[in-house]
Order: sequence, then structure tokens, then C-alpha cells
Amino acid sequence: MVVTGVGVVTGYGLGRKVFWEGVVGGRSAVRAVEWEGWEKAPVQVAAQIVEEGSEKREGWRSLRWARLALREAMEMSGVGRGAGLAGAIGWPGPGEKGEGQDPLEILAKEVGLEGERVESLAACAASTQAIAEAFWMIRGGEVDEMVAGGADGRAHPGGLLGYDRLGALARGFREKPEEACQPFGLGRSGFVVGEGAGFLVLEEKGKAEARGAKILAELRGAAVGCDAWRATDPREDAVEAVACVRASLTDAGVSAAEVDGVVAHGTGTVANDRAEAKMLGEVFGKRSPWVIAPKSRIGHLSMACGAVESVLAVETIAEDFFPSTAGKEWRADPDCSVRMVRGKGEKGVKVVLKPSFGFGGQNGCLVFSQA
Repeated sequence: MVVTGVGVVTGYGLGRKVFWEGVVGGRSAVRAVEWEGWEKAPVQVAAQIVEEGSEKREGWRSLRWARLALREAMEMSGVGRGAGLAGAIGWPGPGEKGEGQDPLEILAKEVGLEGERVESLAACAASTQAIAEAFWMIRGGEVDEMVAGGADGRAHPGGLLGYDRLGALARGFREKPEEACQPFGLGRSGFVVGEGAGFLVLEEKGKAEARGAKILAELRGAAVGCDAWRATDPREDAVEAVACVRASLTDAGVSAAEVDGVVAHGTGTVANDRAEAKMLGEVFGKRSPWVIAPKSRIGHLSMACGAVESVLAVETIAEDFFPSTAGKEWRADPDCSVRMVRGKGEKGVKVVLKPSFGFGGQNGCLVFSQA
């Protein structure tokens, strides 16, 4: 299965070019929250999308970002009307209209996608699982092409305060927003809420080649699973996460030794990072692949995080460059022994793993490679 188009919207702005340049340039999309009366709130930063002028609209913001990312991916690919749609779209925020509507139906009608539709609500693994379902549908011969991804964002007062009540968010950092989220780092204290969307166009390889499509990367395998552990905390022994990642490698026909890089879930919370680091140690042993954790730059996009991070995985393969996402003040945590990319970045990363882990123990993992 190959990827022939990607589209993305993040706190950096609109489009894959802006997204890639932001990450490679070492910039952070995390900013101080400027809401009136918010100065004394415990959570002071978020990776918000800034909408100005004609871009600023009322209504369902997640759906609007999905529309932009979806159209970019389709225009890049040139995919046909018969393609299906798999996605995870965040529900409307405060004051946004959309309750009772099916976001995938709306999107499919707007862009003319007449194929199968699959929706996932599996928390922060939702869009990763949606991409996995699209992949299996194509491989199983049900469809020839699918557009898959997600859009979400909880950067509103209710979202920030809700996550903070769970003890999940980094507090403070108003003067140093770029250092608020430090996945796998010694000073990590929680994640930063982000918002945006990401979509990938997946096609059967032979048919993509026959129509002369530009191939960015190959999606080799996928797996999903569930810890069935606790509502928010991951299993400390990471047993189910290990099983999910190993299943994705088996599905891809790829050995652990062949994996060059991991676009980690890496939330920056103490519990998640420790469990994910344990999982990586169990799967890869002493031969650790390079690891990057983009939530330090773009925040945690909830149901859309896996899709946006999958776009990043595809870009690293297409550009043959694995960029650093560690901040200047990042320091390695002995309890999280991962091989974080530092400095300018790394080249020669040909097989990339994209795991996602969500509330409720939801797991998902994708394996990308050079085509």
C-alpha cells in the first residue's frame, strides 16, 4: 500500500510545507494563551491554530481543519471520486454548531468521495486506527483507494481545564512555552493541548503506479489493540503496547532490526513516557532506533494526533530526513531510555514506526517505509 498524498493543518499553519519547515526548523507552535481573564489559570500554554481574516469563521472548527487537510491530500494525490474515507473527527467545542451531524458524511459529500466510510472514536489512537482500517480494506480488495486521517483540538477553556483536572497537562511555562512539553525528558510534567488535522491518501501500489501517481512512502503494516486497564493510565508493564507494536511488524513482514526510526506517541506525561519507553526497550532491546516526539512542538491533537504524526512519518521518508524535536533544555531521563534525535537531525531512516496510545487503553501502530 502506498501513500500518494498528504494534507495537514497545525499550530504552524496550513499545509505540509509549513508543517515540515516548522518541525525541521526547530520551531515550536506552542504559545502562551491570550484569552481574557486567563492570566491566573493553572494552564498557560497551548498549540493553537491562529485563524485570521477570511480564514476566521464561526462553526465546527475541527470539521473546518479536516476539510482543509483533506483537500490538500486529495489535490496532491489526484485521487478519484470512488475513493473511500476513514476518519476521526473531534466533536464540536463550546459554542460550535454540529451536534447530531456525521462529519464524515459532510466531508465526503463536499469533496465527492463516493466510496466506503469508516469512523473511529478510539481516543488518542483514533486516527491511527482509522488509517489501519483503511489500509486493511485496500489490502483485502474491498476498495482501491482510501483517504484516511483525523481532525481535533481541545484548545478551549473547557478542554484545558478538563485535561488539567486529570493531572495530564504541563502547568505554567508562560515565559517559555516552547519548553513546556518534554517527552521522555527529565523535566517532563505533562502534555500541551494542540489542534489541527492530518490526512493521507492510500492506494494499491500497482494502480497508483499505473496512473503515474507520485509515491511518497509505503504503508507496510498495522495493528490495533486495547490494554483494558484503566480509564487514563497506561499499563505500567506495557504488555499490550508491546503486543500491538509486534503485531504491526508481523503484519508488515518487517523485523524489529529493520526499523530505523519511531515517531513516538510521546505525550510528555510521566506515566505515558515511562510505559512507552519500556515498550520500545522490550521490542527493540539494545538496538534502539532513532526516536522523535512531535508533541513537544505541535502539542497533543487528541483524536487527530496519530494522523498528523503519520504525515510527519511519511515526510521524513520522502525527504530522507529525521528531524530533532527535543527542546534546548531537554535532558535525558534515566527511567526513559530512548535514543532521541538531537542536533540537526538524522538521514537514512527508511523504515518508520508510528505507535499511538489513548485513554481507555486504546492502542494502534503503523509501519511506514520507502516504497
